[in-house]
Amino acid sequence: MAPASSSDARTKALVLWGLRILVALIFTAPALLTLGGQAAMVRQFDAFGFGPWFRFTVALVQIMAALFVLWPVTSLAAAIVLLLLDVTILLSELFVVHGGFIHLVLFALPLLALISVQSGRFDRRLAELDK
Repeated sequence: MAPASSSDARTKALVLWGLRILVALIFTAPALLTLGGQAAMVRQFDAFGFGPWFRFTVALVQIMAALFVLWPVTSLAAAIVLLLLDVTILLSELFVVHGGFIHLVLFALPLLALISVQSGRFDRRLAELDK
């Protein structure tokens, strides 16, 4: 049984790291565009009327959380912060900006998978299926 569990642990570690890297890239790219002052991003943040400081703050929080997702000790907490940020941005897209929101839903999918694997919920589900 040891080789199978060793192989399972290695597969889980690879999946976990793949999800961490994917989530970090998914959330870093738009944050860098926001910091870079891309016109579409600036227009979206201008709809809130808070000024550029709000755009910079959100982008920096997004980048910091994306980096903390890569660090195993803080990965789960950072993923939850990114999920909260994603939900907040989704709601603002729906009710304030009235823009496209499908990309935010797609961002949430690997994030939810990462949270599920890291929290152990995925392992418990697999154990239930094996019974």
